[in-house]
Amino acid sequence: MRQARRRAFWQTPGMRALLAALVLSMAIVLVAQWSLHNRDQLAARQPALVPLLSLLCEPIGCEVGPVRQIDAVVIDSSTLVRRLGNFYSFDLVLKNNASMPVAVPALELSLTDARDAVLSRRVFLPEELPGAPVLLSAKGSLPVSLRLSINDAGASPMAGYRALVFYP
Repeated sequence: MRQARRRAFWQTPGMRALLAALVLSMAIVLVAQWSLHNRDQLAARQPALVPLLSLLCEPIGCEVGPVRQIDAVVIDSSTLVRRLGNFYSFDLVLKNNASMPVAVPALELSLTDARDAVLSRRVFLPEELPGAPVLLSAKGSLPVSLRLSINDAGASPMAGYRALVFYP
């Protein structure tokens, strides 16, 4: 008898409607959560969604920005050349292999000695790179040229360098 009542309770039209509304609202919440998590990729692929994504972000304090896809950005070439005295020229070309624009990454330059031990390290944020735009165009490249003053009066002379890109 109890089992029949329990089954009948879940089979009533009101309970079925409530369960359907609950499933639908949970699906909407799941889509909204996924959209917020992937907001940058959605905005890059569908620019018409930017106002809606910004509206979703407003209550929780997030923002829609450029796509950050570090595996798509490579250093195509780089050179560190001594110019005069302690002045050096560090030139590199960043290349975007993605089919959409991505955010310009930060650059880490490490100077090394003959044993490949790091002597000095400096991080250049995207806004510190001269002439760098906010976005690296799809399948595009960005030449960057930095003028550095390096004091190499340490115990070990500088023998090389390492450069890498990352998103802070």
